[in-house]
Amino acid sequence: MAVIPLSGTNIRFLSGVPFSNDYKNTRWFTTFTEQYNYFNSKHKVHTESQANFQRMTDGSGRTFIRTNYGIDDIRTANYVMFQNSSNSTKWWYGFITKLEYVQKNHTDVYFELDVLQTWMFDIDFKPSMVIREHCRQYDSNGFPIVNTVDEGLDYGSEYDIVDVNEYRPSNGIYYLVIVSKSMLHNDLTPTEGETTTENKIKASLNGMPQPLCYYIQPFKLDGSVVPTFVGGDDVNTSSIEKVLSDIYSQKTAVNNIVSMYVTEHLGYNPAFANGGVNFGSSEFEIARISSNGEGDVNNINLVYLKNVARYTGVTRNCGNKYNGFKPVKESKLKMYPYQVTLLTDFKGNQFEIKNEYISGTDLEVHVRGSMGVSNKVVYSLPDYLTHNLGTSETAKIPVSIQNSIVNNNPNDVSIINDMLSAYLQGNRNSIQNSQNSILWNGFFGAVNSGAQGLATGGGINPVGITNAATMAAQGAGNTVLQLQAIQAKQKDISNVPPSLSKMGSNTAFDVGHSYTGFAIVKKQIKTEYIRKLEDFFHMFGYKLNEIKIPNFKTRKNWNYIQTSNCHINGNFNNEDLVEMRQIFDNGITLWHTDDVGNYSLENGEI
Repeated sequence: MAVIPLSGTNIRFLSGVPFSNDYKNTRWFTTFTEQYNYFNSKHKVHTESQANFQRMTDGSGRTFIRTNYGIDDIRTANYVMFQNSSNSTKWWYGFITKLEYVQKNHTDVYFELDVLQTWMFDIDFKPSMVIREHCRQYDSNGFPIVNTVDEGLDYGSEYDIVDVNEYRPSNGIYYLVIVSKSMLHNDLTPTEGETTTENKIKASLNGMPQPLCYYIQPFKLDGSVVPTFVGGDDVNTSSIEKVLSDIYSQKTAVNNIVSMYVTEHLGYNPAFANGGVNFGSSEFEIARISSNGEGDVNNINLVYLKNVARYTGVTRNCGNKYNGFKPVKESKLKMYPYQVTLLTDFKGNQFEIKNEYISGTDLEVHVRGSMGVSNKVVYSLPDYLTHNLGTSETAKIPVSIQNSIVNNNPNDVSIINDMLSAYLQGNRNSIQNSQNSILWNGFFGAVNSGAQGLATGGGINPVGITNAATMAAQGAGNTVLQLQAIQAKQKDISNVPPSLSKMGSNTAFDVGHSYTGFAIVKKQIKTEYIRKLEDFFHMFGYKLNEIKIPNFKTRKNWNYIQTSNCHINGNFNNEDLVEMRQIFDNGITLWHTDDVGNYSLENGEI
């Protein structure tokens, strides 16, 4: 109970003051004059020049003023302001808590000191644990200020897919890669002592020294021929159907081809222009392969890999990271888990992106591939969780493999082969099957573990937990805690396991249905939950859990503040000081407008 003076002067009983002694809401002022003018403008139900304050003798400490007004004449009064002879310039403020009839022309007016208004300009607020408040939403560049502290609120168990964009790293051009044990064409640049005949084994640099030979045929899914050049020289490629038909007309190909697959990225970036592709002459050459294998008919031309010592990637800009989402009024609803972006290759490989951890404005995906005995493509995010690495791609791209998806599902094309090639092909498939088996077993192991976890926790009564939380909130007298208990988070969306999706290992299906390249899928909580959370954040700001001095007036119409064991100093009695600390620990809305309680007002930053 606050300490009240023994007497007062210039006593004014006011009506229409829109807050009460529960301290859920109050007016916040920046000057004495502003505070005095506000209260003095309220309707004065009754005034007295001087009165002694009387106290109950029942130990309750309640204080009252015996007025010479009848209870009906003073019934609308809900607030009191007065001065005291010991300090004639200071105004004291209090809540009228009860009107008690004494007789026709006498009423006892019980009141409590409003410690917040009385000592508003006498407190020194030190850095304290601020649980929640109306924070700044955007920085000077217009980016949402990152705040991912869990609010403990229900945001649903399902997402809406709001935007999907597909990207293909090679401008819609695909590559058929043919891997052979020995050369399928005549070597035009033999080393000393070598002949120019086919079927010799010639090592090459392909990411590392390799004894295999690699041939490349660009093509498009509609069967059209892709204009192909090596160092500016026209390769004069044939259609992909002709290449597949003629390559097996060679007698030597039966025992020569090890692997044949389709990929979108070779680990080498040719130049794209006018719908065609141009390979460098220092890394590749034109391979002229005769259909009968005897060198007398140049029937098909392919691109032959000579020397690619180091692979290179390509970066695709996927646009502004926040584009495509439904508009929201609160910046925190642009954070995870309310918005989430998925990077997927349509084959069961996907990576969940929290947009707030992408440095910069745009979402960029770096694509890396290779030309091994099977295809492997990595899609990574060089700007994800790399804020401290600066802008250098040399620093960011190597570590971006940690934030990536790896597509090594075989996009094989059937080959005609002998026992050795069959063994190599079968061995690769066996490895893939083993990987699938491990993935499958791991999935069911996770499911069983989850089921056991649920069974273990099955003895907990969720209704009892909710009731206990609600009672605790009521005990604390905190409106926010009460609302959180009512609208508690029912389920974390991230804990809902996606169905196991294993779409790879079928080239005809994947390519035929355009499950190629990668896609950016944007998901967002459902509109009904957006509306509920917007209303909550609009009223009570964001959870912060940060040591700082609270924001008292950073919004147009109101600021909400809730602290924990706040540190406030003041040049007044300790009893009032303790009550002041409890007010902020319980949570309070500081209004900057006369329209207290009108949450329909716009409350932008100032």
